[in-house]
Amino acid sequence: MPVRRVVLPLVIWVVVVPWLLATATTMLWGFADEPDGLFFTVSTRMVLVPLLLIAEVVGVVAAFRHYDALRSDFWPGAGLTFALLALFTVMAVAATWGEWGGMLWIWALYTGYVFFVFIFGGMAWKRVFA
Repeated sequence: MPVRRVVLPLVIWVVVVPWLLATATTMLWGFADEPDGLFFTVSTRMVLVPLLLIAEVVGVVAAFRHYDALRSDFWPGAGLTFALLALFTVMAVAATWGEWGGMLWIWALYTGYVFFVFIFGGMAWKRVFA
């Protein structure tokens, strides 16, 4: 399968859409009442989370390809893999961020970022390999 037909839709649905939804949730939730609220989500270490998740999407596709599991009926496993990788990435970035790491944890869990990654990752997997 060509890379742009597999990896590109997964990157869009696993990385971009959940990040935008979590950022919108941040704005609607009132977490970002101050003007630097949007600055918090797009110009700090939090930007490392989606960038690292792009590499992880490629790794998940490679791992599933290795085990001959690129099928649409594996969408729950793929969605869970994406969500766990997003959670571990948030943990790794939070661990290197000092006192702001706790804020990243709160943001990732209360805005539903990991849940969005699971839902949209599973849906994208099912559609890409249908």
